[in-house]
Amino acid sequence: MQLLDYIRSTGKTVAAWGREAGIPSRVRMHRLVHGHRFPTPIEINLIRAASNGAVTADDFVNQHTASASEAA
Repeated sequence: MQLLDYIRSTGKTVAAWGREAGIPSRVRMHRLVHGHRFPTPIEINLIRAASNGAVTADDFVNQHTASASEAA
């Protein structure tokens, strides 16, 4: 599941969800949900835990793979 889709399903803002997940930077969260940055291993663990396993590292790989295909 894409991170942005998961966050929207919670009814929270990206910034609020990020703070609760342990990623307090609003800018960093924006870059993660829109695929501008790949999360660090620590961020992947925080996101997986905060989403109860709904968002995993594979979801970010898929997101970045799709973005690269569109750019080509």
